[in-house]
Amino acid sequence: MALRIGNSVLDIERGTLRRDGEIVPVRPKTFELLAFLVRNPGRVLSKDELFEAVWPNTIVSEDSLTQCIRDVRRCIGDETQSLVLTVPRRGYMFQAAEAGPPISQPPAAVAAEARRAAEPMVAILPFRVDPADAKAKPLFDGAVEEITNALSYFKTIAVLARHSAFALAEHSAQDISATAGRLGADYVAEGSVESAEDGYSAHVKLTETASGCRVWAQTFAFRTNEIFAFQKIVAQRIATALVANIESAAMRRAPPAPAANVEAYFHILRGIALLRSYGEGVNEEARQHFVKALERDPGSGLAHAYLALADLIIGRYSAAPRAVLDEARDRALHATALSPDEARCHRILAVTLLYRGRDEYDAAEKHFARALDLNPYDADTLAQTGFFQVLQGNGEAGLALLDQAVQLNPMHPAWYYFDRGEALLVLGRYREAAASFSCLPRKNAWHWARLAACHALGGDIDRARACVREGRQLDSALTVEDIVADFHLRRPEDGERLRSGLERAGWDDTGMVGP
Repeated sequence: MALRIGNSVLDIERGTLRRDGEIVPVRPKTFELLAFLVRNPGRVLSKDELFEAVWPNTIVSEDSLTQCIRDVRRCIGDETQSLVLTVPRRGYMFQAAEAGPPISQPPAAVAAEARRAAEPMVAILPFRVDPADAKAKPLFDGAVEEITNALSYFKTIAVLARHSAFALAEHSAQDISATAGRLGADYVAEGSVESAEDGYSAHVKLTETASGCRVWAQTFAFRTNEIFAFQKIVAQRIATALVANIESAAMRRAPPAPAANVEAYFHILRGIALLRSYGEGVNEEARQHFVKALERDPGSGLAHAYLALADLIIGRYSAAPRAVLDEARDRALHATALSPDEARCHRILAVTLLYRGRDEYDAAEKHFARALDLNPYDADTLAQTGFFQVLQGNGEAGLALLDQAVQLNPMHPAWYYFDRGEALLVLGRYREAAASFSCLPRKNAWHWARLAACHALGGDIDRARACVREGRQLDSALTVEDIVADFHLRRPEDGERLRSGLERAGWDDTGMVGP
């Protein structure tokens, strides 16, 4: 179970804290103190009790407790001290009245099965580079992404998703192992880079999380244009260090190179980063980077695939003109022809087919399956395949895949909340669906419509109508028919359930909100 604290969500079991839908890096002692406060709401906790709970058998000063309380308040946005109260000369109290209802998390059986299937798990942290070298940071961030992707080809290894690994790296060195353990990472790979006259020297090491023992370390010297060979060999050496004889079994299919030209690769990296962000014009800017990548390397399947995805996003998926949908599909098909063993190309092709309509679902299913076969531990592929299963009416199977994706990428991007909300809505778990949709950091009218339907179907008409008002302010012309059509569900009864929820919430097509 997770608990809502103001605009934050504390997941005690997973050891994570999210605020406004985004992960908040938390020091281990700060997390332990916050969890203890939340478990004891409405009760004054003495300093001695807090010392015993967080620092057992350890002598620490009151300054340590004061600093930790300050960190707790900062992490949950409690600048006014209305959630964590100071009780003069007595201690501290967590204000229970501000906490929301528990949020159900994935079933334990599903999570346990996903964890068993994913062992051992390794987190690839961003390399430490010379800040004076402007090219080194994006180049080696990209190298980490490609090493993460390449490691996923070894089907007996799970890799913590890049987004989560980079958030993990925000912790200080002494906190990384503890945080990695809470996220389920059995091993941590990290490296440091020094610039040479015509290239780089990189020292990479692999450490076991539980014991802190170094499993493997090696120094590599290479020219800049040899970055792709460096990525491949690091992935192989990590896999070999983790699992005996895995290399010969898994390298039957060699990982694809991302692009033949380093400058083109820089543009691909920048474009992908922009697509993962939020803000005015970021998708259009990302598209320009993919265009520049193709100008430098027309044979890059990955650049073609991401350009197709950018066009699909800019066109607003299924709402895009038919010509845009056709061009995105054709470009994604070209990408798979150029890079037939690149899982991301197949995943993006599946997405373009998905939004062309139900007639393309069979073809989309084949390419989702191909992407998973090529890269079975890619969190984004698992999540989008799960979403596709939901649209097919397979709610339980889809939710299980989405839960596995969340486990592999606990610090996941915000769109996971939308896809998981859709699954829960299809399954009739309306309160959980509403909780998931609520975590979206930026809600458009379509999001508010789903929230309204969930609250109405769950019996909370007042909250449903409040959501209708929010949605109507953003798009007064949005109709019930538009919203139901956007659901893309194969089973008519699922669309009718959404329609019923919208009608109960008072979302009528006149633009007025019911009494």
